[in-house]
Amino acid sequence: MGRFNLKKKICVVVSSRANYSSIKSAMRAIDSHDGLELILLVGASAIIDRYGGVIDLIKQDGFTPNGIFHMLIEGSNPTTMAKSTGLGLIELPNLFERFKPDVVLTIGDRFETMSTTLAAAYMNIPVAHVQAGDKSGHIDDVSRSAIAKFSNLHFAPSLEACKRLKEWGE
Repeated sequence: MGRFNLKKKICVVVSSRANYSSIKSAMRAIDSHDGLELILLVGASAIIDRYGGVIDLIKQDGFTPNGIFHMLIEGSNPTTMAKSTGLGLIELPNLFERFKPDVVLTIGDRFETMSTTLAAAYMNIPVAHVQAGDKSGHIDDVSRSAIAKFSNLHFAPSLEACKRLKEWGE
């Protein structure tokens, strides 16, 4: 009789240096767990040398990306962020369809996280959000509360963030 892979596929999306530093220990834990399979997708500024060669650091740390995605438009202004979000919504569903994750683990509050969250949510893939409920005092706060509404699991970085999530109805 054939053997079935009963491992749960956890898809981690890394889109920046800050995202990687925040999630690296969770990636190690997922990768070393017998019941889990790490699916690693790397894109946005994490694949652009000018932003620190994060993909090279990821590989040096022993991880092999399963997929690479391009979504970043130069400019760092509201227009390019909105357009980059749209590109992420075009690119990420293809990768989610290809790898069929059981859960998508996303980090932070920026437009890259918004693309990841929306793509997974619309594809009925549960979303786990790291740094949920945090507060930074700018547009990222609006993104973070929207991401919380689309997420199924919330990993808050502090008691204050946990309280904020509860106030948002999460």
